[in-house]
Parts: sequence; structure tokens; C-alpha cells
Amino acid sequence: MALSKLIKEALVYACSHSLVEEEDAVYLENLLLRHFSCFPPYKGEIEERKIASYPLPDPLLEELREELLKQGKSEAEIEDEGAFLLGMLTPSPSQVTSTFLDYYSRSSKAATDYLFNLGVLNHYIAKSHIDKNICYVKDFAPDPYLEITINLSKPEKNNKDIAKLLSQPKSGAEKYPLCPLCRENLGYPGINGHAPRENLRFIPLHLDGERWYLQYSPYGYFDQHCILFYEKHVPMEVSRRIFSKELAFVDLFPHFFIGSNSDLPIVGGSILNHEHFQGGLHRLPLFHCAPKREVPTPSYPSCQLEVMDFYDTVLRISSAEKEELLDLAEAILLRWEDYDDPGRGIFSHTEGKRHNTATSLAEKKDGRYFLYLILRNNRCDEAYPDGIFHAHPEYFHVKKEGIGLIEAAGRFILPPRLLRQRKLIEDLIKEGKDDSAIVLENPELASFAPMMDALRGGMGWQNYYAGVCRNILQNVAVYKNDPEGEKGLGEFLTQIER
Repeated sequence: MALSKLIKEALVYACSHSLVEEEDAVYLENLLLRHFSCFPPYKGEIEERKIASYPLPDPLLEELREELLKQGKSEAEIEDEGAFLLGMLTPSPSQVTSTFLDYYSRSSKAATDYLFNLGVLNHYIAKSHIDKNICYVKDFAPDPYLEITINLSKPEKNNKDIAKLLSQPKSGAEKYPLCPLCRENLGYPGINGHAPRENLRFIPLHLDGERWYLQYSPYGYFDQHCILFYEKHVPMEVSRRIFSKELAFVDLFPHFFIGSNSDLPIVGGSILNHEHFQGGLHRLPLFHCAPKREVPTPSYPSCQLEVMDFYDTVLRISSAEKEELLDLAEAILLRWEDYDDPGRGIFSHTEGKRHNTATSLAEKKDGRYFLYLILRNNRCDEAYPDGIFHAHPEYFHVKKEGIGLIEAAGRFILPPRLLRQRKLIEDLIKEGKDDSAIVLENPELASFAPMMDALRGGMGWQNYYAGVCRNILQNVAVYKNDPEGEKGLGEFLTQIER
């Protein structure tokens, strides 16, 4: 009885939010009754007005959870069933695409708003979880500000595990879907440890003759955090082709930025084995910082090349002429990929392995294209086995994962464990325990001695984490924001004229 009532309530929710047409309700109800083995349908009264007012499906999911727990279902099984229920109540992929295109005929923003709201309503974007994330801004004036988030819904990843992705099969039947970004995730049930995706919807796009797909991130690091993935399961690359795709995307959606992670472990993103971009409505700190100086580019007369006053090494090129901008971007990239600066620890290749690459971000304003190139290097040595231009070991207690495009542009995604560890430290300090006693009781806190000192000195935990993040970006910089770094970057930039 309880499950059949829940199904009726779910249909009221779906119809009230235009997820389901009234004429489809009986059909869907019967399918769901069969799936949950709870015939006959519920005939009693339900609070339709109350249910129709739900902005999110969370109360329905909680009801489902309670009923399935009574049946002995695990939390993973409950998550799968929740995705199935809401997937059944979501318009079909073709319907979503048709509606998206209808909205797009009015405006690109109306179209992306539609897709985003759909993801919220069907719980693919877990807004209630995202809203619990800790987010704040740290102003380092006159230096650029940074955005700090402690993401409570995303597990921490290991750089070595991320690197292993590149050795996994690129095709074949060994694994299905091959990765979380493959289009075969559409409607995929939660089996074999794979997250359920029945409520996932994405939009096909054509970018320079290639088929890509637009979806939203379930984790939502910022406003309308979207993912754009290639139809083919191929490794990430950084090239003129990729820059061209970014510019093609901002032509279609000029209200969004888009960016590509680097294509190497340590400096790349968490999914290196499938070509994809990330973007959204949000204006990252990098987009607000000022240029430090302009570099003449007489061979590219329509272009403006600027060195940005940011913590890592950022070049911004802009032009109203797409092809000439791509020419300049390609020239910078190709020169950087083979550029060595031994005196400053920059080696493009060692033992046949490439180390130099770039992280790129694109936006379009007033008919002009802007492409940000963040110079990256993933070389390791004995002193820094996890990366010379990566977070240094003294900061691993806060952030050890690779610094991808979002963080390289100034918005940090920190692991949820920090809240627990910070609370533990604060409580033990209040009890009057010194560092050695704290570490003796909690060995995992051994690396937090600098934080303990900072808290005892009156520095708040938010300022401490933000300071660590700034230091990490300074570690990431291949050319430091100082006179010696400026000199080195200037020497490199003299090499790009054709």
C-alpha cells in the first residue's frame, strides 16, 4: 500500500512540474507498480496541493528509502531505485532534445536553463546535497581573490588512480560503459558498482563537424556546472582542434564559459581517458583578474596577447577573428610543448615522456573571443615525487588531488574530510591539549601542525584553508609571479612569433 501511494504521489509531482503529461500518467503508473511489485494502484486520498508544491523530489525519495529499508534493501539499492523512479518520470531523451531546441530558438540561455531545471527536478543534480557544501570567497587584495568550497558530495581521488585511466581499454566489450562520460550511460542502471543513470539526459551538439553532448554535472561545483563530452571514448588531448571546439561552443552558448583540462596526469582532470570539457554560468576568479602586461604579436595583428596577474602562469589571447586567434594559440602551445628552461626546472621531455601542456578556458564577450592558456608541467623528481608544479607535500593535508581547470582558474574543491578533521582539532585545542597529545590520540592529524598553530594564533580555519590554496597555485605556476619568473616567461614569449 505505501509504495503504491508513493507512486501516485510521484506522478502528481511529475505532472505538476511538467515532467509527465497527464495522458501518460496511467501508463507510467502501471509500469512502476509492476517494477515495485505493489499492485493494485492506490485509491485513497493524497495531498495533491502539498506534493505539487515540492520544489525538489527529496520528500518522495525519503519515503521510498523508508519503505525499501523495511524490505531489507541496502543504501546502494535504494539509490538505484530512486534513480529508476525519477528516470521513469523524466521525458525521453528525444523529447528533452526537442524541448531544448524549442527553447534555444528563443535564446541559448533559456535552453540551458531548461536543461538545468530538469536535472534539479529529477534529482540528477542533487541540489539539496550541493546546497550543503561550504563555499566562501577569500579576498587577498591587492592580489586576486580565490573561491574555496568544501564539497560534501564528491569523494577524494588519488592522482595515481587517475593516471591509470589512460591505460584502460579504449574500446571493446571489456567494460560497459567504458567510463562515466560515455553516451552509453544514458539510462544505465546502477549495476557492477556503476552509478545509476536512469535520470540522466544530455543534448547532442555539432561542433566543427563532430558530435558532442551537453549535460550537467551531478556535483555542481558552481552555477550551472556543465560537462561537454565527445561521442567517442578517446583520451584527452590539448591541440588546435580542442581550442576550436571551445570557440565553437561559446558561439552556440555565449553566456557560458567552457574549458578543457590538460591531457597529462597530475596536471589534468580526474577523467583523462575521455575527451571532455567543463563550463557553466559562473565567472571564475581568473576571469576577473587584470592583465599584468601586453605582449606584442605583430604576426597576428588582430590578436591581443596578455600576461594575466594571477597566481599560476596564465596567458590570455583575444580577437574577433577566430582563425587568427587559433593560429596564435596553436603557436604558443606547440612552442611550449617542446620548450626547456633548465635553470628554472622546466623540462619538456624526460626519458621520452612529455611534460609540458596547457589548461585552456574560453569565453566570448561582445563578439570577441577570449582564450586563456594556463601553462602546465607535470614533471616529478626525488624532492617532489607527486609533481614539482603541483601542490607541495606540506599542503597535502588540505589538497593532494591534481589541480584541474576549475582550481587552476581560482575555485578550489576541497575534500569533505576537512570538516571532520577541523572540528576534531578545534575541540582538542579547546580541551587544552598540545600538538603532541593531539597527534598521539589522532595520528591522521600529524600533518596538521601548521593549522593547529594558526588556529591558536587566532587565524580562522577559512583563512587558513584559503592561504594554503593560494600557496598551492603558486606551486603550480611554472613561472612564478616574481622578477625571476617574469624574466623566464618573457624569454619564452619571444619564441612564439612566426
